Amino acid sequence: MLSLRRSVLRRFMGGSASPLNATLEEKRAMVGEALQFLTELERAPAPLAGSGHVWIGDGDAGTRERQRNRDAVASLDLGLSEAPYVPPTGSSSFHHLLKTTLDPAARLSMNDTHGGYMAFVPTGGLYHSAIADFLASNLNRYVTITEAAPALAQIEQETVAWLCREICGWDAEGGAGGIMTSGGSMANMIAVHAARRAAMGNKDLPNATLYVSEQSHYCVAQAARFVGLQPKHVKHLPSLADRTVDVEALRRELRADVEAGLTPIAVCATAGTTNTGAVDDIAGCADACAEFGDVWLHVDAAYGGAFALTGRGKALMRGMERADSVVVDPHKGLFVPYGLGALLVKDRAKLLRANHEDGACMHPPAFFEGPGAEPVVDLMNLSPELTRDFRALKLWLPLKLLGGGAFRAALEEKLDLTAEAAARVAAAGVSGLRVVDEPQLSVFTFKLEKEGLEGEELDKLQLRLLGAIHERGRVLLSPFRSVKGVPGELCLRVCVLSCKTERRHVEDAVEDIIGAAASLNT
Repeated sequence: MLSLRRSVLRRFMGGSASPLNATLEEKRAMVGEALQFLTELERAPAPLAGSGHVWIGDGDAGTRERQRNRDAVASLDLGLSEAPYVPPTGSSSFHHLLKTTLDPAARLSMNDTHGGYMAFVPTGGLYHSAIADFLASNLNRYVTITEAAPALAQIEQETVAWLCREICGWDAEGGAGGIMTSGGSMANMIAVHAARRAAMGNKDLPNATLYVSEQSHYCVAQAARFVGLQPKHVKHLPSLADRTVDVEALRRELRADVEAGLTPIAVCATAGTTNTGAVDDIAGCADACAEFGDVWLHVDAAYGGAFALTGRGKALMRGMERADSVVVDPHKGLFVPYGLGALLVKDRAKLLRANHEDGACMHPPAFFEGPGAEPVVDLMNLSPELTRDFRALKLWLPLKLLGGGAFRAALEEKLDLTAEAAARVAAAGVSGLRVVDEPQLSVFTFKLEKEGLEGEELDKLQLRLLGAIHERGRVLLSPFRSVKGVPGELCLRVCVLSCKTERRHVEDAVEDIIGAAASLNT
């Protein structure tokens, strides 16, 4: 440790080598210390031991938590300076920063990768993917031009092809393709942009319309604004009792808009809504798109798409093979760390035409190499990103090492555990405790009702129930707020998705839900 500190200082003070270039000894020391740090951090208690759960319920307790967080952050040495960091002890700079800064900072946050984390949409933090990120960052190869790193660029093409085939039922040989993105929001934006370019290019933009369910993730409407659609032309369609989109309402809206001279550019169905995991009638949406001039069908499957790897998920998502584009987030259903989404398209040429730009600094500058030739498939031509990391490795490496079957089995388990948990809560026999949204995938919602309570008072009861569950310190859940914002509709929500969530964690959740509900009934 001391030798690492001394070598960095010696080089900074005028040694022959730059301090920016770590020696082999320094690399080994940092890797070893980082692994030890992560190993110790994994022994941390449940996900609500740090920050980030009280504010979910808001109110006075949330305000106090925010102030505690501000004070804790202010106590850490986070500032940057011209000189290298020198710890007050004899330990290495890196070791000291891990222990005194990164460790408390990590513990001041929700432990998203703990098995008891069932709030929002969990991620698995797959270790194989973290190693892939380490390798990709150190290789630091430029993969957005194929010839600059042909085999590494092909890794992304192979990963996208696997997603197209296994999730959407598309064959890359038939023209399907896509691009790995930073997440679902960026992928949805690129998809809406491609749909708009396919429908009208840059002409007649004031008349462009997009159709989404009221249950859709807000990033789809946000994407529409980014590509220039007027907010009034993003049509939010009503949902049915099971939270799926009303396809007949979609047909009525399409018919009225076409008759009014508007131009529908896309319909967005959802395969696994964020709130309840509802899967829209994708086949019905595809039929409606076909009836009105082959309108682009987009499926936001950021959360639910990975479940298409299972038999049950594939059946629920019938019709997804008819979509023009699909968004999937491997950092959700395929358990990799944050920062990996995917846009999949049935016709890669449409994505190329929507994104390609020429530049004197780039080679080759041509979209097509010649008449009748295959289009250039450099990643730079598939999205707005020109400089990007080698992000596909974090999915390709675990898939290659473990095989797709391991992921299918894990997703089947999540479906089973969720169904069992919902059934146990429903059958608990606690007065007023009921399941509101039965699981379609790996989410279900529940609430506690009391005679005479309604509106905001009923919502407050749900927040007390959430607090009582969290006080037991084993699991973290989140509230489900109605998209209609109607007082009294607040529910609590369980999402089972992390690869680190095992049966014992789900049993803890069920016990804590039932026990907390019973305690509020006394």
